[in-house]
Amino acid sequence: MKYPFLPKSNLKLERGQYWNLPLTNGKDAFFVILDIPTKKNRMTIFIGMLDEISTEEKLDPNKRYKKILWQSSVHIKTIRECGGLIQDKIGPIVPEEELNSAGGEYCRVMRGYTAVRKANENDIANLKVQTTSGYNVARIVAEKRWIRR
Repeated sequence: MKYPFLPKSNLKLERGQYWNLPLTNGKDAFFVILDIPTKKNRMTIFIGMLDEISTEEKLDPNKRYKKILWQSSVHIKTIRECGGLIQDKIGPIVPEEELNSAGGEYCRVMRGYTAVRKANENDIANLKVQTTSGYNVARIVAEKRWIRR
């Protein structure tokens, strides 16, 4: 794969690929692809914001990145709308567990787009419900975290 590039769908994307999101302070925040749907949905990805900012557009290839500050399902256009490009690939990061709904008979614990198990009472009491975010939400979350503390 030749980097950097701007994807038009998720067909050629892989877990662990990341992009930079330019911030208003001149630094870049970084988002990583945590999961990709396995079905016919070519336009969504499950992303996470890394606990990392830099003046560089690329991450240190020798560093292990593990901590995700925020995660959500987004449309592939999020990358373009936030001004970033897929820069490279780091080791895959496992998404945090979340719920697919707020409870009920069909509530499942999810890791990205994968159902892990049926949710129990403890899961429902302690886990967040998975989100789907609009194009610009990643930028808002990054700016709030790194600029407007």
